[in-house]
Amino acid sequence: MQEPEMFEPLISYLKKQGYIILQVNRGKQPGPDIIAEKDGRKLIIEMKGDSAAIKTDWDTGLGQLLNSMKNEKADYAMAVSEKYEKLVRNFPSYPKKKLKLTFFMIKEDGRVIKI
Repeated sequence: MQEPEMFEPLISYLKKQGYIILQVNRGKQPGPDIIAEKDGRKLIIEMKGDSAAIKTDWDTGLGQLLNSMKNEKADYAMAVSEKYEKLVRNFPSYPKKKLKLTFFMIKEDGRVIKI
């Protein structure tokens, strides 16, 4: 699934979870791809879709997410297509817990799985 196709399933999922969507950047502006809020806490999301360079895009997405970590009162997540599943599942638990990272995988059928 390409990144532009991933926005609507993820936005719909977030809304069903009670989030308000504050900002959506579909790759044209600098900054996170989606900023949502729930219970006064922001969720900053970087997205990566299918590409010929999955590992490079994964590393880039993590770097972008780390660079956006400026607010202790925010949570951070990366949303990826299912082609990133092995990278998500093999991501070390220590930095995931320490940084409080959430991963969302968006399946080809539009389902969103929180990992």
